Amino acid sequence: LHTNGLHTLQLRCNSLGDAELKALFDGLGSSAAPSLETLNLEDNDFGPAGAEALAAALRRGALPKLTMFSLGWNPSGSQGAAALAAQLRRLPELTTLLLINNEIGDEGVASLFANLGKDDFKTLERLYLSNNTFTDAGMVKIVAAIDAGGMPKGSTLFMSFNPASGSAAAAVQAALDK
Repeated sequence: LHTNGLHTLQLRCNSLGDAELKALFDGLGSSAAPSLETLNLEDNDFGPAGAEALAAALRRGALPKLTMFSLGWNPSGSQGAAALAAQLRRLPELTTLLLINNEIGDEGVASLFANLGKDDFKTLERLYLSNNTFTDAGMVKIVAAIDAGGMPKGSTLFMSFNPASGSAAAAVQAALDK
């Protein structure tokens, strides 16, 4: 990863666990992978510890050009979402974020949307949160963030197949439509 010129890295379906993610991202700093735009880590086996290793690399500025980031189908849960939340929100060029089937509950959604600043998620166009475990309580957090201006105008949220009610999902859509 310590190279310029790499724009896409697909590491999906490799059974990468916490230790492998830590080994992959340890030591990456602002001089590493500055040209990487797409990172796909879907369908591996990392949990919260792997998410923390990834968050540490993001804190060091390792992936400043990332526009598409897919972390779906990993059991990182709410703890992993909390570990990554602050760093994901600040990626300066992120347009697409996939957090599908990550076992993210209400606490994880709250972490992603808590205290969004005017520059958080500023370029985000598509956020996929489908197939997680958040309920109406998580949807309320999303609505509050949208109402506070925390999501860019025109952005789309995909939230199907969560245990939240249809009326809570409709409230999120109504907030987005304002």
